Amino acid sequence: MAALRRPLADRRFRRLLWLIVAAIGWAGVVALGVALYVQTPPRAGFDLALILEAGRRVAAGTSPYLVGAVGVGTQVESLFYSYPPPVAQAAAVLASIPDAVVLVATGIGATAGFGVVAAALARRGAAPGAPAGSEAPTLDVVLPALALAPFTYPFAIALLFGNVDAWFPLAYGVLLLAVVAGGTRAGVVGGVALGLVTLAKLHPGSLIGWLIVRGIREGRAWSTRVALAAAAATVVVVCAVSLAIGGVAPWTAYLDVLRAGTAADFVSRLNIGPASQLALAAGDPALAVRIAPVVTGAALVLTVAAAWLVRSSVVSLAIAAVASLVVSPITWFHYPVAMLPFAGAAWVAARGTPRAGPTAGLIVAALVGAALAISEPVAVWLAVGLVVAACPVAVSPPTNRRGAELQATRSCIGAAGCRRRRIQPGSRSATHGQAASATREYCVIEYMNERFVLRRTVK
Repeated sequence: MAALRRPLADRRFRRLLWLIVAAIGWAGVVALGVALYVQTPPRAGFDLALILEAGRRVAAGTSPYLVGAVGVGTQVESLFYSYPPPVAQAAAVLASIPDAVVLVATGIGATAGFGVVAAALARRGAAPGAPAGSEAPTLDVVLPALALAPFTYPFAIALLFGNVDAWFPLAYGVLLLAVVAGGTRAGVVGGVALGLVTLAKLHPGSLIGWLIVRGIREGRAWSTRVALAAAAATVVVVCAVSLAIGGVAPWTAYLDVLRAGTAADFVSRLNIGPASQLALAAGDPALAVRIAPVVTGAALVLTVAAAWLVRSSVVSLAIAAVASLVVSPITWFHYPVAMLPFAGAAWVAARGTPRAGPTAGLIVAALVGAALAISEPVAVWLAVGLVVAACPVAVSPPTNRRGAELQATRSCIGAAGCRRRRIQPGSRSATHGQAASATREYCVIEYMNERFVLRRTVK
């Protein structure tokens, strides 16, 4: 064992191993994608093809929706465009580009977006309470994240099919950063991402409710309020632009599709939503229609409860993220890719602490659980539960509040989210022996289930 640990202790050797793992994983995804795409009809990128065809119809001056595409008894797995009008209107810009090129570009973009989130999490440094020197270099977080991504079955499928939810790791990730990192810029980016993904998929909109409740609970949580304002503004602006471009007709047609969709049969093994799975277990497809409103209501209640009752922002948002996946009656088995940034956040928080082992164990078990979805899609919920469990393990509260406060001071003073206030001549602070040119730097943070107001005076 000692001989094995020696090479693994070398950072360059570990990076080489991750590069090899990444090469194997991504080569497999590319090979599978090519094999699926050359079939007739192509079995890769079919969801993206629906969006691009709708965009071409918009570019040709017609409705993005096909009359009669959905009705009584329509199987949920049938292929028809059912996204809101702004998605097709945006896709109209890509009307002249071949589907294969767009599929590759979106796959690269979604993967790079997840890498950006992992890099931002790494730059936040080690968790308060971690020993000095345990901060994760950006590459040592990004490289494992991107190396393991192709082995995360739901993410690989989302990329291969060209699903919009392939962008969930980026959208949910920047919202997570807005909540935990603080600052106006992070809040704006997170809010815009939430607004866009809400317009595309609707069900992430429950996280806007989480921002509202969390903002009330925290009072002066600036980044939460900024994210909420940015999300609302994004929805309003995009809808206004959509109406200016296409008028009311596309939205009327979209409402008709939603009404017709209520008569569709959404019970399927690939739909891992509670209503679908309970109906399958009972052998009664009609049961799903009766259960779906109850599940939606329960998901919204869980969102509010998580926002108000759970003190850790990471754990609270993780629970709300899971709830957002079941707000809609349809929850495809690849939707839980939204939990990838929470797994990354848990690892960054636990790295270099005694919590690293249990956290890593839960994340590895989640990867195995996601792989089980290959044969039984509903098994992906096991992976989701393990990721959520990893979050409180990674940020478990310290036994020594003073020690945690000192570590928080080391990690957070001077970081994003801190504020500076210049001490004016003759002020109370200046009369206590401080130079009038000094600046007081302060930061209000929430970490390890505690709130700290941290201050220091700098020149």
